[in-house]
Amino acid sequence: MQNHTVDKVNEKLPLYQLLPLGLQQVLAMYAGVIIVPMIIGKGIGMTPEQIAYLVAADLFTCGIATLIQSIGIGKFAGIRLPVILGCAFQAVAPMIIIGTKFSIGSIYGSIIASGIFVLIASYFFQYLLKFFPPVVIGSIITVIGLSLINVGIYNLGGGQGAKDFGSARNLLLGFFVLIFIIVVNRFFHGFFQSISVLLGIIVGTIIGAFMGMVDFSIVGQEPWFRVATPFYFGTPEFHFIPIVLMCIIAVISMIESTGVFFAAGTVCEKEITGDDVGKGLRAEGLAQIVGGVFNSFPYTTFSQNIGLIALTGVRSRFVVVTGGFILIILGMLPKLAAIATVIPTSVLGGAMIALFGMVAISGIRNLQMVDFSRTSNMLVAGVSIALGLGVTMVPSIVAGFPSYAKMVFESGIVTCSISAIILNLFLNWNEIFNGGTPTITKRD
Repeated sequence: MQNHTVDKVNEKLPLYQLLPLGLQQVLAMYAGVIIVPMIIGKGIGMTPEQIAYLVAADLFTCGIATLIQSIGIGKFAGIRLPVILGCAFQAVAPMIIIGTKFSIGSIYGSIIASGIFVLIASYFFQYLLKFFPPVVIGSIITVIGLSLINVGIYNLGGGQGAKDFGSARNLLLGFFVLIFIIVVNRFFHGFFQSISVLLGIIVGTIIGAFMGMVDFSIVGQEPWFRVATPFYFGTPEFHFIPIVLMCIIAVISMIESTGVFFAAGTVCEKEITGDDVGKGLRAEGLAQIVGGVFNSFPYTTFSQNIGLIALTGVRSRFVVVTGGFILIILGMLPKLAAIATVIPTSVLGGAMIALFGMVAISGIRNLQMVDFSRTSNMLVAGVSIALGLGVTMVPSIVAGFPSYAKMVFESGIVTCSISAIILNLFLNWNEIFNGGTPTITKRD
């Protein structure tokens, strides 16, 4: 049975099968790939030209990250399963915070530093797990999702500062996209359900074009071919607070990715060992460093593509390898990447409401694993979420703090993370150090 399983994972299919199956893998995660640079680019005030480059760089490095994970690098890194890597969505809010409070260079310096942290931590990951049980992870992810809601609402109205903010056409178009996504999820299953967000964005943009809300001029200005350039947005800057923030997010991604590795192993009928997990996490660390160098994003293993493998029954990792090469090629076609920048802001807003809400629900699902009959767990989650959201809603509360402390606590995500870790250590000390092993979670 073991040999049969290994053959299935390493099966080399003919090219006429690999191309459509690889493209299908790309389509299943494409919405998540393009929407992250759109959100971050708009969030930190990038120009349409810069956002177009960011989308292309994201596609390019996403392909490289996928190849590192699926092909592997000797015995050092790569889980060598049919898994595809994409942007770590929980890093969106921290990157916007770092970009607005520090600089774009600080974003990429913190991504590179967190990638190095992941490489080192992969050898000691079992010791870090005990400090991030579901009550801590669930609280942090919940605050990440909820803290992004205002970004989605602003975009739903047409974008913060837009002259027609809150206009009827913006709201109608944005809510149409949101309703479209909900309807597709209600009446479709499998592949079409997995690309509901992408379909919503495409249909919304087409309708927006008929409403005179789409400007294709940026597409004409972009060249047909361009390769992503290292440090395109300048030299990386390394600041303590951004690095700490991204390392916290990296730990969350590591825990979630571990769950995805086991899910992939189950679908592929392959036993996943601790050594496999270590190789998979080191591949993600390398992918984060690549993301920082090419001015894109921290990358993590996507779980939605595991469902596609289960649906198709095709377990060959070379399907995902093909998908990785397709992503690299797409990233070298700037005109194609520029098309993403013509998407009306309200269309993105409608999609963001669904996506950000689901991030928050993902955190709540983690909290469902927690024994809330114990007051200590209620306090950990309740206090940390309240503090995190409180700082997000009333940032002026830390106005009187010293500058270094203000940089730390004006982020609701950091405040929630610090509170949850410290409270859990204080209130659940015995469980942490006397054999309590946290549940490893996975994303949907």
